[in-house]
Amino acid sequence: MTKNLEERVAGEYNTFRVYLYVLKKKRVGVRGVQHDLGFSSPHLAAHHLKKLEKIGLLRKENSQYLAVAKTFGVLRLFLILDRWIIPKTFFLFILFLPMTVGFLMFFSQHPFFQIALVVSVIGLVLSLYFTVQFYRILPKT
Repeated sequence: MTKNLEERVAGEYNTFRVYLYVLKKKRVGVRGVQHDLGFSSPHLAAHHLKKLEKIGLLRKENSQYLAVAKTFGVLRLFLILDRWIIPKTFFLFILFLPMTVGFLMFFSQHPFFQIALVVSVIGLVLSLYFTVQFYRILPKT
């Protein structure tokens, strides 16, 4: 099923944008999607919404569409929490930040201080770099 989602959504830029938009907004209508994503007509927005509903990524209630959160394709690199789509590498950044600060504040006299500091700074910088890169992967919504 996941491979099917990747083929049917991840390769379709605008369909994927609509899915991300609905994930963030939670409940949307056709006109809202058209306006906020800059589609030329409500028909185009409705096309993408119906496509996502047919695949099982959206549910329709009255005239509103609701997201069904699923991870596939590039979304496997992210954690979806309510309206937030957070790169998993962000949590590594959160781990390395206090570790680096702690080494600087409390362990500067320890014999292995420089090694520990270098390792924690490298982890901090890499996790921040990859977090920013993963955010850039997502289409703008």
